[in-house]
Amino acid sequence: MRRVGTAVILAVLASLLTAPAARAAERFWTLQLNLCNSGIAGCYAQGRSVAEAAGLIRQVRPNLVTLNEICSGDVPGQLAPALTEAWPGDRIYHFFAPALRRDTGAPVKCANGQDYGNAVLGRVSAAAYQGVTTWTGKYATQDSGNEQRTYACAYAVGDHLGCTTHLSASSEPVALAQCRSLLFDVIPGIRSSTGLTGKTIVGGDFNLEYDTSDPENAQNCVPPGHVRKGDGSVQHVVFTQDNAFVSSSKYGLRYTDHPGWLVRLTKP
Repeated sequence: MRRVGTAVILAVLASLLTAPAARAAERFWTLQLNLCNSGIAGCYAQGRSVAEAAGLIRQVRPNLVTLNEICSGDVPGQLAPALTEAWPGDRIYHFFAPALRRDTGAPVKCANGQDYGNAVLGRVSAAAYQGVTTWTGKYATQDSGNEQRTYACAYAVGDHLGCTTHLSASSEPVALAQCRSLLFDVIPGIRSSTGLTGKTIVGGDFNLEYDTSDPENAQNCVPPGHVRKGDGSVQHVVFTQDNAFVSSSKYGLRYTDHPGWLVRLTKP
């Protein structure tokens, strides 16, 4: 049997000690919430869904929260402070985008007079924070109702792109067209403009279910290179494949008609 000299063994050990350590994949959890807090819909619970959601945020400590059917004051009032408590010392950002009225082009209003719409709420470690760039827009395809659906996207520079949307509730073909517009057109445009590759997570109430027998199957708005994880109903999280799926959980909520939908990922 060939003997390995001491000098060779020492050289190998030295190379192992001086080699750069592989970077560990980072935990990245996304929590999707539809809080039914307009004050108008039948599922409204006098604002109690917001406090309930804040408690869930503190409990599960997501990196990204995608929010639908909220009022503009809900995020700075309760939801962003909850994420700050969950990640003390880190940087917390949020971006709210209202739905728009067909008749006036002005924001749709909650019963309390605040703007009504969607928001992205996220966390970046203090050491990695380089600022946030945001986008919103109205879909070209809309149903006949007065509420025109929009999207909200926030790019935490160098870290991740998070987007949310609440799609048409009255027409599945319209909802699918809106979904494809966001995933196939809007987001690739944002990534191109920022130079971002991967690291993209989209959560929302798509008003589409996963059903392979339905032409409006939620899977039909998932681009190549992306993965979708749904709650068994109309809420979904879609992410680029560089994010590795770990697990998911549904959280029953008393004061809204949608569960909290948590998707656990790791991000490179």
